Amino acid sequence: MLKFIHIFNNYYLGISFIGIAAFVIQEVPYMIMPLIKPVSNPIMNMKNEIKWIGTIQGILGILSMILLMLIVRDDVKIIPIETDKDKVFLFLAVLMIVINFVGWTLYYTGHQYGWMIIISQFAAVPLYYLFFGIWQRNYLLVGISVPFFLIHTINGIMNFAIKK
Repeated sequence: MLKFIHIFNNYYLGISFIGIAAFVIQEVPYMIMPLIKPVSNPIMNMKNEIKWIGTIQGILGILSMILLMLIVRDDVKIIPIETDKDKVFLFLAVLMIVINFVGWTLYYTGHQYGWMIIISQFAAVPLYYLFFGIWQRNYLLVGISVPFFLIHTINGIMNFAIKK
């Protein structure tokens, strides 16, 4: 980690290498999408009927990514696994990314079912950020991840569960 500007308490604006790695891992399905070229791609072709939900979702998503990669704490190890709480939230973060990858695998193989997409692509990613934030004690990320989870999941439900 690199620290540049002290924000408050043990929080710094800087570069979190573990946060960058977590972001890159989460982006892998999007990186390989051009190579796979799915026949059907409803996620990339969805149209947000309620524009403000899409806008808020985008803002919260960008804030989550920024807080994930650019907020560091000087009182937290790079990979904290000393306590049971550390182990639980690391496990939950890994579980969310596994659910996300399984969902993308099903999606790319043509199994594009509404609730599977909602759970694995819309709910799992903000929950990944939430659990990662708790694990890293990045409570700024935790604070943004909760509304991001709500809005992102609602957007998924509106696009893939509610029939138009």
